[in-house]
Amino acid sequence: MKNILLPSDFSTCAKNATYAALELAATYGATLHLYNVIDHSTNSSIFIKEDEIKYPELAQKVHNTKLLMKEWEEIAKEKNAKIKTEWATGNLVFNINQYIAKHNIDFMVMGSHGASGKNEFFIGSNTQKVVRSVHTPVLIIKEELKSYRIDKVVFASNFNTSEKAAFQYLLDFVKYFKPEIHLLQINTSSWFDAPYSLTKEAMNDFKEMCGDLTCKLHFYRDWTIDAGIRNLSEKIGADLIAISNQKRHPLKRIFAGSNVEALVNHAEIPVLSIDLGDET
Repeated sequence: MKNILLPSDFSTCAKNATYAALELAATYGATLHLYNVIDHSTNSSIFIKEDEIKYPELAQKVHNTKLLMKEWEEIAKEKNAKIKTEWATGNLVFNINQYIAKHNIDFMVMGSHGASGKNEFFIGSNTQKVVRSVHTPVLIIKEELKSYRIDKVVFASNFNTSEKAAFQYLLDFVKYFKPEIHLLQINTSSWFDAPYSLTKEAMNDFKEMCGDLTCKLHFYRDWTIDAGIRNLSEKIGADLIAISNQKRHPLKRIFAGSNVEALVNHAEIPVLSIDLGDET
């Protein structure tokens, strides 16, 4: 973990995410890339005099962004964390994808205030757009964290072989904290739920990957996968929820919902959405 990207709009939830990202950067010895994308028809990270005259409101936004970034640079010094700041104008997702490719980003941290109702599927927050469209792991932070330790982690999955790469990524992500790992399979009473014996056998394969870490298996029944993950996480006092972000067809998302996006909206504790770039 050498490069962490934090796209920020400097809102309250983005502030919470930035503090968490600085702690992670210090822990991993990584560089935090604080990145602001200003929504504008231009697509640039350079602002010349002609632009200031042509777009006075944009010029003010750029000025404010630079001031805020200077403040975070000072905070990073106090925390002995390495930070690089940069801004751009244009489309958020396009710019983030370009930045990731250019700077070899290992994962992102983003703040989110969540959403509810039809807005979850038809409008979406910037965090949702990134989770949906950027193929890089994203750690979503909502509330201000009282502790930056990770002592208990819930990994929710169907435990297919294809999920092992995501689980290995999680193990590498949390190895500095040596947490207790909780493997979770949700039963929603669906006709498509796998038999218990097969699921347990698959989960034991994942358990062996944990090595010396304490690892516990959970079979949980709930109305939805999202609710089951949140309820179990609250019950055991988890510090982090991790889930593999397998892509869904947009129409299926509208009718059935995305488990990852539902967690982004509803979970109060941090959620690690693990997208390693493999489409399914």
